[in-house]
Parts: sequence; structure tokens; C-alpha cells
Amino acid sequence: MSYITRVSIWFNSEGASPGTVIKKLLEMGFTLVRGAYDFVYTHEVDEEMSDADLSNSILEIGNALHETLSGFSVLYALSTHPKDENGDYVRLEVLDAELEEIEKEIEELEEEESTK
Repeated sequence: MSYITRVSIWFNSEGASPGTVIKKLLEMGFTLVRGAYDFVYTHEVDEEMSDADLSNSILEIGNALHETLSGFSVLYALSTHPKDENGDYVRLEVLDAELEEIEKEIEELEEEESTK
């Protein structure tokens, strides 16, 4: 079973820019998502991994996130749960692909209408 750590970020106009923060989190292995959270980090858990190992993994990513965002004047919240394929977020790559498909369909419909 996989676990994910969800992260929400609150920016401060006197702090680091959103672009800077996003770049740092992507470099750490977080994925940018749309939904109730801004980023997710997937903890790959094998069958031999104990609860203590998972706890250590969560603590490590939490500490790394804290260190990375130190001095950026942002607030963040972490939440770790078992990965749910039907979770409360969607990867931006998935949304982009769906949007591209919808745009193609609209173009096709517009072309059909213009040839009538």
C-alpha cells in the first residue's frame, strides 16, 4: 500500500514567490495537484515496511519540507493518509490532458458549424 503526504501552502506577500516555492517542492519530489491540496508526496511502502518505518519516512519528508521552506515566509500544512485512487486531488497533468481533448472537440464542432 502507498501513502501520500498532502501539502497546502499559504503564501505571504512579503515572502518568497509562488514560483520559487513550487520549484523547490518539485525538486523535493512533490507533485503539483489541483484540489483540496497544492502538492502530494507519495511514500512507496513495501510489504516489509513497518509502521515505524512509515512514520520515519513521514518525519523525514516533513523535516525536509520544513528546512526547504525555512526563510520563505510561507505557512504550510501536512496530512498523510493511505493513497486513494479516487482522492480529493487531481494531478495537473491529467487536467491538462483532459482540457486539451475538450479543446480539440470544440474546434471540431466549430469547424462543422462553419461548413454548414
